[in-house]
Amino acid sequence: MHARGYTLREIDECLGLRKGNAFRAFKRQRHLLRENIDFTVLAARTAQAEIERLRGQGRIYRSSINVIILAESGLKRVRAALDGN
Repeated sequence: MHARGYTLREIDECLGLRKGNAFRAFKRQRHLLRENIDFTVLAARTAQAEIERLRGQGRIYRSSINVIILAESGLKRVRAALDGN
């Protein structure tokens, strides 16, 4: 999946939310999500080049260290949490 998918910044911006709202929703739904299926974590120690590329594209927050990329299935769960469902 890597950079294909949705970053938390993209979700916040698309929905007109303040920074951190998508991350908090992700944390609330984390127990329902499957890593490498619903989301992927790009760890700073192993994916620095990919993270810097995303940062350069403006897809992640400047302060991001580890990056979460949501697949469509993960996005649906996070949006449901943001909608209060």
